[in-house]
Amino acid sequence: MALANDTTGTLVASVYADPKMKIGCIFGTGCNAAYVEDCGSIPKLAHLKLASNTPMVINCEWGAFDNGALPRTLYDISVDKDSPRPGQQAFEKLVAGLYLGEIFRLIMVDLCDHDTHVFAGQDIFKLRRPYSLDSSFLAAIEEYVYILPRLIHLANVCRDSTENLSNTLELFQTKLNISPSLPELQLIRRAAELIGTRAARLSACGVAAISIKKGYTSCHVGADGSVFKKYPRFKARGAQALREILDWPAKMDPREEDPIEILAAEDGSGVGAALIAALTLQRVQEGNMHGILDPERFN
Repeated sequence: MALANDTTGTLVASVYADPKMKIGCIFGTGCNAAYVEDCGSIPKLAHLKLASNTPMVINCEWGAFDNGALPRTLYDISVDKDSPRPGQQAFEKLVAGLYLGEIFRLIMVDLCDHDTHVFAGQDIFKLRRPYSLDSSFLAAIEEYVYILPRLIHLANVCRDSTENLSNTLELFQTKLNISPSLPELQLIRRAAELIGTRAARLSACGVAAISIKKGYTSCHVGADGSVFKKYPRFKARGAQALREILDWPAKMDPREEDPIEILAAEDGSGVGAALIAALTLQRVQEGNMHGILDPERFN
């Protein structure tokens, strides 16, 4: 009955469960957003002569923003150049889960090739394989566990005993057959943190842009996708970025809800598609055939 983009489905499912929802987002392998616009503000629909206040879900496809305008690092440029579609999906290549691990891998290879002290004397053959690391690898680096005694011994002095360096060491040993030193582990942690933080903050820029365009000062945003749900501190970093961009006053109580809050949407695309199908049948029964490809089947 209905063909729906997953981001559109996430928005519809989120609104069904929570009337305060105004925006739907996907932060996973790819990234995208959807929001509701009045048909009177959509020039390409003018020929349908719909009432100007008729709501229409807009699938932003913001992964394609803004080819040629966003500041990029050498590693971003390399990811784009070697991708199946160079010059396209510029924003997505900075924030989506598909690319975070590859950005990290390129940084590590570059350090190996131009700084003889990084992974010195170790075989980085596995590290050189494109897309051998994904966002779950970075997420594991950013998880906090207690440091192992052997690393404390290596460091003599450890500035943060809760850093996830033991897990990072194990990750590199099992996945890449590399045994980083303590300074290298700290470098690895910092690189992963920067990549994850940038992705979260850029994602928040998109949410802020829609909120500003629509004049939303208070609403919920439904988000689906593995990066939002599983990447450590992605939600918190995005919330902090929204606070800075939209210049909210400082919280008096840390439990206080932000004016615009990004919340998890459960199975948004699947539930949303079912709801869209039901809504489509309802309006067909009311005689509204706009967008119906085969009206005769309902006669």
